[in-house]
Amino acid sequence: MTANLVFAAMRRTDLPEVMEIERLAFTSPWTPGLFLHELQLEFSRTEVARLGAGGRLAGYVVWWRVADEAHILNIAVDPEMRRRGIGGALARRVLADAVGCGAATVSLDVRAGNGAAQGLYASLGFAPVGRRKRYYDNGEDAIIMSLAVAG
Repeated sequence: MTANLVFAAMRRTDLPEVMEIERLAFTSPWTPGLFLHELQLEFSRTEVARLGAGGRLAGYVVWWRVADEAHILNIAVDPEMRRRGIGGALARRVLADAVGCGAATVSLDVRAGNGAAQGLYASLGFAPVGRRKRYYDNGEDAIIMSLAVAG
């Protein structure tokens, strides 16, 4: 499945498809305004993955590059296309970008109850380094995961 993925910078015209996945993937989805704001920030990176050129949107990722760190803010895969390597491919895009810009670490927050996502990140080398108590709006904790990519 990942062999035919085409990656591109997220554009405003991608927003309807992004929002559909966002609503399906998360109990507290980002608003369209949050995505539009990220598209304006110089340090924010947004990327979509499509099945072939101009094909169906399979997933997306939003991350920041600040100083010597990259931080993944949002990563999602269409629920119908999960467990096919797309999430890993998106995360590896962030890791490659981080290495390319000289970042020392990549970090992210993941729901404490999302074992599948934690397993994916662990398979890429991320390790838990902390916990944010009651981080999510439903009171669930966030696990902070980090990966050293340089040095």
